Amino acid sequence: MKTILSVALLLMASVFHSQTKDIAGIYGEGLLNRLNPAASYIELKTDSTFIYNDYGKKYEGHWKLSGNRVLLNPDLKKEFAKVKMKESRNNSDSITIKISYIPKKDDSGNTLSDGFKMATVYFDKKANYINILKSPYVKSSGRAPYIDRQNILNKENSVSVSKKIFSQLGFRTHNLSNYLIFNKANKDSNVFEFEIEDIAAYEDNIRDEFFILDGKSLYYPNKKGKIDVMQLPLMKKKM
Repeated sequence: MKTILSVALLLMASVFHSQTKDIAGIYGEGLLNRLNPAASYIELKTDSTFIYNDYGKKYEGHWKLSGNRVLLNPDLKKEFAKVKMKESRNNSDSITIKISYIPKKDDSGNTLSDGFKMATVYFDKKANYINILKSPYVKSSGRAPYIDRQNILNKENSVSVSKKIFSQLGFRTHNLSNYLIFNKANKDSNVFEFEIEDIAAYEDNIRDEFFILDGKSLYYPNKKGKIDVMQLPLMKKKM
């Protein structure tokens, strides 16, 4: 039995090494890589380590293959902003949403976060939402996003909207992977303060990212984990 198990493990290791060797190499942005030395590229090494140059910013770590995904540092789990909600009541006939933003700081007190820019809050249903912004946003190019239902924070970092009947709020902002759901503790509450404890805007490590392997190219994933057709793939270079 031990002999069979040993053979099986040896075969698995051999297959893994063969796959790693076939996939290993340097992947870059096609012709752009030749014209622009700062263009993105990634080197997947046969020892399962990588060097990733993201427009001049370099990262290192370990990679492995899972299906058609090349995983980068899968053991380094992503960090997300922490959000708490406090609710209360005042005598207003409207609903008040307040944003309390806590930036990430280093040991010297230097701010590592980009600051609050926008959050989306919905009332019971995702279609019943508002966007809360630090300052007005104007669409500047064809590829830029369009932001509707803009509500701009006042000097108290709050906005007021017409009164609604709802039992829960969905909240989403930068550095969150999805909506957080908060249930109202008191049906008469009309003031909701969201405290956002942010994470660092930039890190020296990549955390649990991946590329999609298709043929001789590595594709960036979109938010749904599919190939992002809006970004150029990294094509394998001939050595």
